[in-house]
Amino acid sequence: MKQYQSKHTAVLSSRGFYTILTVCALIIAASAWVLWSTATAPKADSTADAPAITPAEQLPDLHVDTPVLHEEEAAAPENKTQDSGASDAADTDSAAPAPSPTVTVSAPVFVRPVSGNVIAPFSGDELLFQPTFGDWRVHTGTDFAAEAGDSVLALTDGTVRDVSENGLYGTCVTLAHDADLTTTYCGLTDVRVTAGQAVAAGEAIGAVAQTIDAEAALGPHLHVEAMRADTAVDVLELLGESETE
Repeated sequence: MKQYQSKHTAVLSSRGFYTILTVCALIIAASAWVLWSTATAPKADSTADAPAITPAEQLPDLHVDTPVLHEEEAAAPENKTQDSGASDAADTDSAAPAPSPTVTVSAPVFVRPVSGNVIAPFSGDELLFQPTFGDWRVHTGTDFAAEAGDSVLALTDGTVRDVSENGLYGTCVTLAHDADLTTTYCGLTDVRVTAGQAVAAGEAIGAVAQTIDAEAALGPHLHVEAMRADTAVDVLELLGESETE
């Protein structure tokens, strides 16, 4: 009996050892499988479901009171901008220089000094017979037929430069005009102007005298000379006439 129990106990002890060993092996195998499965499984994106975080500099300042604008107040800046633009436009218009007035320069008006015809024309550089002295000489003026006492008129607007006496041509009045033009009227009486006086075209400056000593053979008449920049010019050219008219 004791021998049987000892043998049986030895058998059981041997089986229990192998059973425990098998269980341990299974546990180890299961653990290894779990560890391998965990290691080979794809990692989930930890940021997929994470909420978006606004950077600190983009967060509103919770300590600043933000005023609430009504609809009318919100539209005010736009209106103000439009008003400002209109004001700027008005300022620009007001600052724009005014257009310069158009200045029209009219040609000077020339009138005949007396109504009589030309009896001795301007000769320029050519010699002209002078009946008073009976010789040939240049005639720098233009002689107009006139009656003693006829009014002598200014050819064009000007200023009286001088009233003088000449031994051959009697009393002479010289007028200064624009563009370096001067006109001199000789053989006058009853002079009505003085030096420095402004005269208009056609204004009477005196009257025709009885005679001019240097041209006494021609009878009463008016002798007129014109100079432009110290050069003698034909009075008829100023009047737009010719000797044949």
